[in-house]
Amino acid sequence: MADAHDLAPDERRELLRIARATLREFSDSGRIPPGKPHRASLVAPAIVTVALTERGREVARATTPEARPLYRGIQEQVVVAAKACGPIDDDRLDELVIAIEIATAGAPVHFAESPRAT
Repeated sequence: MADAHDLAPDERRELLRIARATLREFSDSGRIPPGKPHRASLVAPAIVTVALTERGREVARATTPEARPLYRGIQEQVVVAAKACGPIDDDRLDELVIAIEIATAGAPVHFAESPRAT
């Protein structure tokens, strides 16, 4: 049986899109965007870590203390990491790169955005 967090490339892209949308919405309004994905793999319980890097240097990292629906854990930890790295204006928002790690029974699953061209 496949691990619930053996994510296809499009599922990884969707989680990164959710993380980016959350970072943008939180930096603009202080809120987490509403809604949830419909795919079972994206709402399966998981412990996740979100890291924010800026110009190749990690500036913040946050981990869920317990398993949460995957997408929601990512949203919550994006907010925790954003608060830890200080004010985020539009220019800084574009420089931050999001990386996600999902704890699994085996090796953790890592994936990240590609750094934006400057």
